[in-house]
Amino acid sequence: MKRMAIACILFAMLPVVGCTGIGSTPPAAKLAVISHEMTGGEAGGVTVQVTVKNVGSAVAELAEVTVSFYDTDRSFIDSSGDSVMNLRPGEIWDFEIVCQGARCSQVKSYEIETMAGTSSGGL
Repeated sequence: MKRMAIACILFAMLPVVGCTGIGSTPPAAKLAVISHEMTGGEAGGVTVQVTVKNVGSAVAELAEVTVSFYDTDRSFIDSSGDSVMNLRPGEIWDFEIVCQGARCSQVKSYEIETMAGTSSGGL
């Protein structure tokens, strides 16, 4: 009798468990850098103009981009970033990142890192 009651409870729970999406992947925001260009800035510094697109299927509640600047020997000089809230799927974000450090006149290369967070996926 006890086994029958447990089996009935488990059977009754099946539709609830099936509706929670266990094992399915939630929609995700995904950022793609679609263009970038480094230009000279004031007092010998540099600016990187970046265009990012949310190519994912969810709103990026927080989209972040970090640019790291390097000299000719690939030694780190500076890092700076920007962020935007609620970047919808297919939406494009244009912005500039300025090197702020004392050695910014020595910048020869840079790397761009992106991160997108959603309430269903997190950062």
